[in-house]
Amino acid sequence: MVQNATQPNENGDRLKISLVIPAYNEEKAIKPVVEEYAPYVDEIIIVDDGSTDSSFTIAKTLQDEKTHVFRHEKNQGKVAALRTGVEHTTGDVVIFTDADCTYPARYIPEFVRKIECGYDLILGSRIINRENIPLFNRLGNFIFSSLAAYISGKTIVDSQTGFRAFRREMFERFDVEAKSLEFETKMTVRAAKLGYKIIEIPIEYRERVGTSKLHPIRDGFKMFFGLLAIAWNDTSPLGKMIMFPSFIFIIIGLGFGSVALYERLTVYHLVNEYYPLISVFAILLAIQLISIGLIVDFLTKKLDRIEEKLS
Repeated sequence: MVQNATQPNENGDRLKISLVIPAYNEEKAIKPVVEEYAPYVDEIIIVDDGSTDSSFTIAKTLQDEKTHVFRHEKNQGKVAALRTGVEHTTGDVVIFTDADCTYPARYIPEFVRKIECGYDLILGSRIINRENIPLFNRLGNFIFSSLAAYISGKTIVDSQTGFRAFRREMFERFDVEAKSLEFETKMTVRAAKLGYKIIEIPIEYRERVGTSKLHPIRDGFKMFFGLLAIAWNDTSPLGKMIMFPSFIFIIIGLGFGSVALYERLTVYHLVNEYYPLISVFAILLAIQLISIGLIVDFLTKKLDRIEEKLS
């Protein structure tokens, strides 16, 4: 029996749930995804991102009072499709999912309960059946989730999950500059750095239907530089002031380290034996300053959110 995600909460208020499904060449999966999610939500927004297969045609056959279909004439990327979807939602809560049958709909009621408990961003963390994620992608997920946790000051197991929920009015605060699959990671880190309450719910991850659009190397570089941009741009002035000297120490450390490496490779011994020590010391000092700056920023944002809720 399907539990309705839109049942009244303790205050008797009924949250309207909107689901956004970006789709690009997902002709094999779009129909079963919509059929699975329909009982759990009030509104489904499908955004076809210029598919070259029959995805849009199939989606149009699913259109009814609950399900609405929109189309980009040219492929603009997943992020543009998500933004188009959010623009057309009318619900209180927005849920993102992928059009590839990987994320089970049965977790939506739990997502909604967490929203009602005051959480700002709910992440469906792919913990169960992780073997359905390719090994190389799992490694990337671990690396970038660890980096995201370091930058944001919050433990994050799966920062890249495409299955997430938030109140509609929060999207403008969570939205980040991105064009591809780095969007989810940057959105997660921004929400954490701004001090919003995030919770991860362990979910099953099923085998994908259709062809993956992920390019591990290209998208990995985008995620890395995107995280660096978030780490700097969304850090408070006080945090930046503490972190700024670290860049000087990194340059010093790399400079002395490069000279030491050059000496070792060309004359086969260290002319200046203390250069490696200076290099390591400078880089460790830089890491310490970055860490202190991020901690100060985290505490500042937390205090901002507490003040916001008290006012």
